[in-house]
Amino acid sequence: MGQEGLHYRDLAVRAGLSKSRTHTVFHPEPSKRRPIYIYEFHAVAAALDLSPLEAALVSDLCAGGGVDTEGVETEVKFYAGIINRFRKEMRQMMERIASLEWNDVRPAHGDLIIERVWAQVEDAYSDVADRKELRRLRNDEI
Repeated sequence: MGQEGLHYRDLAVRAGLSKSRTHTVFHPEPSKRRPIYIYEFHAVAAALDLSPLEAALVSDLCAGGGVDTEGVETEVKFYAGIINRFRKEMRQMMERIASLEWNDVRPAHGDLIIERVWAQVEDAYSDVADRKELRRLRNDEI
């Protein structure tokens, strides 16, 4: 809402919700806010042109006052892409590996996956930054 300069009244119109209900859900004072229903959540996400996953990520990333929101839009799109792709790949893997069941998958496995993948992600982005710097230097020489 903040990025688009919307007030709760504008959002209410876009989402097809009542203005008073939208105000109580998005009240500026957190202690006066009321929980949002699932159908309202989906309507608000659609009104802001976000998938429900992206809306949930934005909510989680921006929870709490004074959080730096620079780059949050790109960050949310990035995380949503990873989660959606991971979910698709995970389901396909479960079908490929005989006798692997969902109760074999543990939340702690996520930490192991992140540890194993993170070094590769950092290396890839270091390469991106190096190439970007090289292009900048070449353009400065011209």
